[in-house]
Amino acid sequence: MWWAELEGLGPALAQLAPWVDPTAQVHPRAALDMHAGPISIGARSRIGPGARIEGPVEIGADCMIGDLALLRGPLRIGDGSRIGFATELKNARIGRFVSIGPQCFVADSIVDDDAYLGAQVRTSNHRLDGRNVSVDWLGERRDSGRDKLGCWIGTHAALGIQVIVLPGRIIAADSLIGPRITVERNLPSGRYRLTQTIAAY
Repeated sequence: MWWAELEGLGPALAQLAPWVDPTAQVHPRAALDMHAGPISIGARSRIGPGARIEGPVEIGADCMIGDLALLRGPLRIGDGSRIGFATELKNARIGRFVSIGPQCFVADSIVDDDAYLGAQVRTSNHRLDGRNVSVDWLGERRDSGRDKLGCWIGTHAALGIQVIVLPGRIIAADSLIGPRITVERNLPSGRYRLTQTIAAY
């Protein structure tokens, strides 16, 4: 069950030793808040002005955290990943060499290695009726036991600008999701786009 990984993220990150590698660059106008948990920033990573990081958060080596980004733990970001301007991440595991564009929202989710999220991608993480999020898993509809759950985005998946992923969905590895698609169900690996009809008037 992929969402079980999120359950263990907080306790695991709580054991981190607070650390900012000497080669990391943290802008003087960035804020590191360790009241709720430790923060670790790896070698050569850069934290832009106005970014705010609330632990527990682990940022790998060679990462870039853009201006005004908000990172709320528990959160783990793998080596070489890039987080865009004014993007918010919360309670998530972000893999290695992931690119997340500006003004995205990724919460209660897993994003695997080498995935790409264009600008303003949103992972919805709760139902409007407040019930637990259900997940299609191994051919069955299961209650995740969580009232907040985002999605699982597979390795090498690419999501275009303004894609919205509804709670509990899975986007398979190597998928390409075109701009402004709302992902309402699990999608097998493939290429997806919206068709458009433009009429003259």
